[in-house]
Amino acid sequence: MRDLEFVGNGGSSGIKLKKMSFIPITINEYVKKHIEINPSENEKDLRDRLNNALSDYQKGIKCNCGNDIWVIGSASIGNNCFSCITGESQPNQDFEIGSAIRKEVNLESTKNIDEYKEDSQINGFYDDDGSQINMDLISKPSLCASCIKNDNPNEELFCNMTRYDQKNDDEFKCYAYININGEE
Repeated sequence: MRDLEFVGNGGSSGIKLKKMSFIPITINEYVKKHIEINPSENEKDLRDRLNNALSDYQKGIKCNCGNDIWVIGSASIGNNCFSCITGESQPNQDFEIGSAIRKEVNLESTKNIDEYKEDSQINGFYDDDGSQINMDLISKPSLCASCIKNDNPNEELFCNMTRYDQKNDDEFKCYAYININGEE
């Protein structure tokens, strides 16, 4: 059973985006692996750059496109996300520092629609089970950054419904997607 359903028009159908799949690794483990492959790399310098990038991530510093920075990549070329660094839409078993991998966020509050009194006014969005949805916690796939509808207040409701509907899917599909450059 789907939680919410919306299919827009005017865009490309079949746009797919696989969910991110970083392999969590500690800084110590990554430094060891990196030095084995790149023996001329200065270990202390690499460790300092990784710690600085992790600190920036924890402070909420974002890539220019608005996504979270990729700590391991940012340690080498500056604060950017995986997509901007590699040109790939999503990681495919690439390493990331474990504490920088966002955990699954519970998008449902503890409030259930059945808890309201009959004379109460009900506001907000609720899933099929009656649990209130916190729209501020819905993550935005990187595909959205290249959509003409991104950050358009008139489209935000529909975009959030689509994102929430697919929060547990392996692939993100947006049938309302229109590339910002007009490309298919």
